[in-house]
Amino acid sequence: MAEDNAKEREQNSETDYEELTTKILDAVNGLTSSGFEQLVIDLLIKMGYEVFRNAKRRNGLFSIHALILEDRPGFHPLYVQMRKLERGSIITSWNMHGFSDAISRKGGRGLLVTNANFSKPAQDFAKEHKMILIDGNILARLMITNNFCVNIKEVVQIKSINTDALENYS
Repeated sequence: MAEDNAKEREQNSETDYEELTTKILDAVNGLTSSGFEQLVIDLLIKMGYEVFRNAKRRNGLFSIHALILEDRPGFHPLYVQMRKLERGSIITSWNMHGFSDAISRKGGRGLLVTNANFSKPAQDFAKEHKMILIDGNILARLMITNNFCVNIKEVVQIKSINTDALENYS
């Protein structure tokens, strides 16, 4: 009986997680482009990164929107681009050439965040050109994992005995 309840809770938990992911993506898809950019920047900050927004005028889709310094002196910059696209859109490798050129000229790596998806050739292109890709599903999972724009309804603690700690009292 207890095993059945545990399995049922696990199945419900997976379904709830999928539903929450879908709801987050629906809400993100309703944002403006500037709202999406700010959401990504705030999420990266919540994740512990120091993010510098690019104050320069941006032309076209291929510009750099923000910068993350991966180390204190800034020897390993990570250039960030956010692309909020229409629901169901797919970013192809062709769409990534301009951003790749921009980051290669600066000698860093790139982080491309979108609410959409990436084609397989785009994923291969990213590996070759020092780019990290975050699609809509990964973005939603990061938001859930980091408790960003989500409410925590219930916390359940499951405890077991720590026999190692008790051995200290023998």
